[in-house]
Amino acid sequence: MDDYRTIEVEMARRFGVEAQSTRKSIGDFFIDNDPTKPVNVKSNNLAKKNYSPNIISGKKLIEWVHQKGNDLYFIFADYKKTKQGLDIVNVTDLVPFFHISWNCLTIEAQGWGVIQMYKPLELNTSQSKEEFFRDMKIAYEKYMNKESKKMEQIKEMIKDF
Repeated sequence: MDDYRTIEVEMARRFGVEAQSTRKSIGDFFIDNDPTKPVNVKSNNLAKKNYSPNIISGKKLIEWVHQKGNDLYFIFADYKKTKQGLDIVNVTDLVPFFHISWNCLTIEAQGWGVIQMYKPLELNTSQSKEEFFRDMKIAYEKYMNKESKKMEQIKEMIKDF
């Protein structure tokens, strides 16, 4: 079993449920097996340099949480490999998606834009969903501006073909 999957299974077990996700699903397990309360487990091997890990597709997040009654939580788990197996060193509590600060997030080019964590995790437990989405809009505007510049450069590069 892959390391990330082993950690997902362990985190689900701690909540008394089974990890049941696929790579494309919104969460790795559901709180109380409630399909409107998925938990997405993000694991980090401390021995590796993890540059801007993907958190979630911006489009997927927006579509999911704008459906009435849907929530989304994250668990962040740091681990290291030992001769005995995986040693989970640090695990956050359940983090509602909107408590993740945009000070550690960015949107980068993959599909409709993927939310990546480019700095160490920073939480803002007083941040509302509205504030999170306001800052997400700002991040998307930066992303779109970068992508527009890139498209202009591509046009220039291929203009003589």
